[in-house]
Amino acid sequence: MKTLKSKTIIYDGACPLCNVYTNVFVKTGALEKNGRISFEELDNKTLSQLDPRRSRHEIPLLDTNTGEVLYGLDGLMLVIANMFPFLNPVITKNWFKKILTPAYKFISYNRRVISGSYYGGIGFNSAPDFNLGWRLALIVLGIGYTALGIYTFGLITAIGSILMLFVAVFLYFLLLLTTNLICNKTFEEKVDYLGHLATLGVIESSMFVFTALLARYTAMPALLFAGQGAGRLFAIRLHAKRVENNHYSHYMNYSFAIGAIALIFYLAKVLQ
Repeated sequence: MKTLKSKTIIYDGACPLCNVYTNVFVKTGALEKNGRISFEELDNKTLSQLDPRRSRHEIPLLDTNTGEVLYGLDGLMLVIANMFPFLNPVITKNWFKKILTPAYKFISYNRRVISGSYYGGIGFNSAPDFNLGWRLALIVLGIGYTALGIYTFGLITAIGSILMLFVAVFLYFLLLLTTNLICNKTFEEKVDYLGHLATLGVIESSMFVFTALLARYTAMPALLFAGQGAGRLFAIRLHAKRVENNHYSHYMNYSFAIGAIALIFYLAKVLQ
């Protein structure tokens, strides 16, 4: 693999995933050691070479010699094709990029919600525009994944009534939804908060299923209860951080914690 010379990928410094994969490009030698820089570190000269609005939605790959800029999948596929030359006949084709475009946009428009990160107030803010369609896609996907996780958890633990478990989780969600409608002021804030809940639902349901499997196959039921408690505490912490980063009302934390504790007691009762 040859290192791409005079190429600099510019990433969202508030996006952990962007930070990780661009660092991989440098560490593996796909890009030079100075081949990546965050938007927050850009100088005015470099920023003037970019389309500011497009850059917030499609990560730029800048040629520092010619000033040419490739955006989004065009730049990423160039780097990946250089890393894995045998993929070049496929991944550089327009039809392949069209297939990946929905997934790319899904991540791009939702990246700040998925990561729960925030803009630190220094340099260019590369936060994507609010897009209702892609935010709803995140919410629907998160709800679907969470529902599947709840059902799987019920099967693994042989819980008395999976339906009642769904009812308990729905009542929890209803509490959060009501608090959201009351406390968050703008429509965008309300929808974004649902996106955060959807992301937390994916994380929590994955942890619940994992601990349930661990408890079952180690024949150690105590792991189930320990896992549920730890999972809920971890979720409360993540939720509080997202509330802080996005300047939501702290009442959101109260309702989240109350519902979480109530759900722990419910599970302790039906699983004993």
